[in-house]
Amino acid sequence: MDDLSPDSALPPAGSAQDNDAPRQLVVCIDGTSNRFGDQPTNVVRLYRSLSRDPRRVLAYYDQGVGTFGLKETLFEWQKFPSRIAGLAFGWGLKRNVEGAYRFLAEHYRPGDQIFLFGFSRGAYAVRVLAAMLRAVGLIDAHQPHLFDYAWTLLTTRMPPRDEDKRAGTRRRGPDFGLLGRFRKVFGRQVKVHFLGLFDTVTSVGWVYDPLTVPYSSNNEMVDVVRQALAIDECRCFFRQNLWFGEKDRKSDVLQVWFPGMHSDVGGGYAPKDSRLALVAFTWMLGEALEAGLHVDPARSRDQLRARSKQGPDPTAPILPVMTRPWRLAEWLPLLVWDRRSGNRAWRWSRGRPRSRPLEPVGQETRVELHRSVQRRLDECPDYRPCNLPALERCDLIDDSPLLDGYR
Repeated sequence: MDDLSPDSALPPAGSAQDNDAPRQLVVCIDGTSNRFGDQPTNVVRLYRSLSRDPRRVLAYYDQGVGTFGLKETLFEWQKFPSRIAGLAFGWGLKRNVEGAYRFLAEHYRPGDQIFLFGFSRGAYAVRVLAAMLRAVGLIDAHQPHLFDYAWTLLTTRMPPRDEDKRAGTRRRGPDFGLLGRFRKVFGRQVKVHFLGLFDTVTSVGWVYDPLTVPYSSNNEMVDVVRQALAIDECRCFFRQNLWFGEKDRKSDVLQVWFPGMHSDVGGGYAPKDSRLALVAFTWMLGEALEAGLHVDPARSRDQLRARSKQGPDPTAPILPVMTRPWRLAEWLPLLVWDRRSGNRAWRWSRGRPRSRPLEPVGQETRVELHRSVQRRLDECPDYRPCNLPALERCDLIDDSPLLDGYR
């Protein structure tokens, strides 16, 4: 029997109800078309690493948007349409967020810590989940019917204000006054203790895009933010989605770049091809341990090595991702958010893959690279990403020393 069931909480909460000690509620949402199986993502690895003691941890896992049953996954082309639909139109995002939100509403008790983990579109989903908790609070478990209304309040765009029109922008957002009144009447105030993200991709958004949901890129109700980002990803549907903390607030935010493509950071390959993904997983597990996450030492040691018994290797091959379907997708027009102008605009890549900019626009910050980048540069002469700044302008980030007891 598998140790993980999709869209379910594990273990059952009933055995913990007689104990009022604070627990950790852990939400894990996978990426588009990712699923539990023989090609685990780093979100699955984190889920598997958790303590199984229901007095300490209750965990929830949701498969990615557009997943198929095992009998239907014979060919890669069968999954591709759902991936494009999920990325382009935001299909399935509400379902992801609602399932996790209901889990929290049903199980949260005062004093509990909330940990959120996600990969790709799943990372965006947990960011929107955190945004909902900030905007409307946590609805009582006996009122789940209010979720649809709360979702509408959060995602409805109001007409631009007169001052925005005069400034030449067309910023449109929800009615924040109504959101506040809803939160005051129906919501419980909760904080997210830890937000762990594997390469959040912009929900390209002919329906949704990342900054139309307020608080999804900046949220003072989140204590710790950690994001692992892929240096070498170049597909237009996988533009990076950075977290922007307030400059006047002591935010515990760390966004670190790793060598490889999207799935070299978030996982999803066969064990023999997962040595790069294990580099990012190891770092994230260490950061979660620093934040106090309860893990099972034996399970964690097992996850730190793929089934091939090979551990993390920053010099492992980067697998090609620009397959024929993705090359065709590069010709699709994209509706993107221009953070500087506050407007949405159509972009046409004309089939040309683009390098990701590592340095945030308009921010005077140093680029944070994982130590594995330096090792790959030293040991792989042909690895010279064109978007990589000079190392003198970067900070090199190491793994947590707490991992020493789990390797």
